Amino acid sequence: MEFSKHAVTRLRQRGFQELDLFLIANLGIAIKRPGNLTEYQMTQKVIKQIIQSLDRVVHKAILMDEIEGKIVTAYNLNNR
Repeated sequence: MEFSKHAVTRLRQRGFQELDLFLIANLGIAIKRPGNLTEYQMTQKVIKQIIQSLDRVVHKAILMDEIEGKIVTAYNLNNR
């Protein structure tokens, strides 16, 4: 991910960390804006849904074929 000089300044001023940016860009709501831009928002509703999903996936795993990009199986870790 590349940053403009303006973004670097604002990120420092506003206390953003690298993981914050990853979460917003990958899990936030995408909204098209003028000028070929997209705004990514983390609303309270989105955060609540993410927390519920995280609670659901505790002690779970998937096995993935990296070449084909296919999930081969899914299982509970506490049963192994």
